[in-house]
Amino acid sequence: MSADPPQDDREQPGGNDDTGVAWQPHELAVDTGDGRLDDAESTDESPLVTAVVTTYDRFEEATRAIESVLSQTYEPVEFLVVEDGTESGVEGWLAENGYDSVRYVRHATNQGLSGARNTAIALAEGEYVAFLDDDDSWKPERLERGVAALQSLPADERGRVGVVYCAVEAREDGRVASIVPPENQGNLRAAIVRDGPSTLESSCLFSKRALVDVGGYDEELVSSVDHDIWLSLAVGGYHAETVPEPLVVSYDAFADSMMTNTDDRIRGVGQFVEKWRPTYVDWFGPEEGERRLQRYFARVIARLAATKLVSGNLGEARRAVGAVFDRSDQTFYNVSVLATLVAESAVKRFAPPALVRRLSALRR
Repeated sequence: MSADPPQDDREQPGGNDDTGVAWQPHELAVDTGDGRLDDAESTDESPLVTAVVTTYDRFEEATRAIESVLSQTYEPVEFLVVEDGTESGVEGWLAENGYDSVRYVRHATNQGLSGARNTAIALAEGEYVAFLDDDDSWKPERLERGVAALQSLPADERGRVGVVYCAVEAREDGRVASIVPPENQGNLRAAIVRDGPSTLESSCLFSKRALVDVGGYDEELVSSVDHDIWLSLAVGGYHAETVPEPLVVSYDAFADSMMTNTDDRIRGVGQFVEKWRPTYVDWFGPEEGERRLQRYFARVIARLAATKLVSGNLGEARRAVGAVFDRSDQTFYNVSVLATLVAESAVKRFAPPALVRRLSALRR
């Protein structure tokens, strides 16, 4: 038996969903209403998709993300912008540019990324929900290709799909550094057992019903929220479909990693590991489950350590390395993954973009 899906004591999302579950958004200071970008009718062949940009005090990045949603070729679309307690100027920018069809909401207080996404799920009218982080953008065909992948499936298979996700084009200094493909295909539990959890930020088109079914995003976690929802979907028996095209653009991930709070990241990944330990033991047995969890922690925190080291934050790098060896007794693995990720970060930081792209292709 698999562990039960995680539960949240707060009222859960559902709104008008036929699950019958009531889910309310967090307290809103601003809600401009509506959100429909078009008059297209929602049908079985063209279901309503709710696009969501969540943002926290990043005006320039958020406006770029919003414009990429407004450039989508797919209809029908509902568009929500959830600002998580800050007043960055996005609301005024939308009004100044005549983007009145965009539904802008702002939390009265900061609730974190999971809280912002849960508010969006509660407000969403779409059958499917696509989240875009404020520092990424979508190519125009992003939603169209995702819905097409769903529509290519027989109806019974489509009902089992919790998420469709695509490849991501990673850009550094304005140039394409690498293409990161989606890896988990089919039954998510089987895919995770085989390949590990593989999520890509801003690339997911979720079934709203699936998100409701698994209880939404865990607002107690301070990190690893994408892997958390992935495992929740896996426990819920859902499947993933993939689109091989890179339809999402991520920008300067190295710069973002330099800004990551080391202590919060270590604590958050530790929370994730403890939460999912019973499930890993159930899936893999005590020894193998523990081995995999230790390696997960080591990989994630070693990447953080490598970024901090290469950027010159030696104290934070030292704390991250210490956490790796405190939480994982697999010394050879720890050393090898640290060495690999330090080398990779150094290449990304200092090598010409063409060389970075060639090495990324060779690695895949």
